Amino acid sequence: MRHGVVSAAALAVGVVLAAGLAQAAEEPRLTAALGDAVFKLIDVAPKVTRVVVDDATVFEDRDSALVTFVNAYTIDGRWMLLLKAESGAKDCPARFRVLELSAPKPRVSLPFGSCSDTAEVSTDGGVLTVSMPVPAATETAAWTYRDGRVARTR
Repeated sequence: MRHGVVSAAALAVGVVLAAGLAQAAEEPRLTAALGDAVFKLIDVAPKVTRVVVDDATVFEDRDSALVTFVNAYTIDGRWMLLLKAESGAKDCPARFRVLELSAPKPRVSLPFGSCSDTAEVSTDGGVLTVSMPVPAATETAAWTYRDGRVARTR
């Protein structure tokens, strides 16, 4: 099953997004209610984005120019978010992370990707697979997320 952007059907199952520019430090740039959890992206300072779930910081990115929400997915009743860390660098514009909300406590994967800022996501057999082109090549690379771990599969 392939997923693109959050659809009207996804909105009907509880995805509520509120986005805007942060007007003051600690004000969320993005808030999403997913299942029983509330996810926030907060720009703390230039190149510092805090990822918050239910008012607890689960990750703070201090390297990227911008962290953005790509999409939300449910796999076997678990909510997973794909996040993109944009570097602003020409040679490697983006890396990705998976944030799993439905674990005993929220968890964030290690960064992964081919440096492409374009990703396709599929869900099958309890696994989230993120595929993307390899810059300057004709091949496609793919990573799977399962049980808190990311592994390159091609």
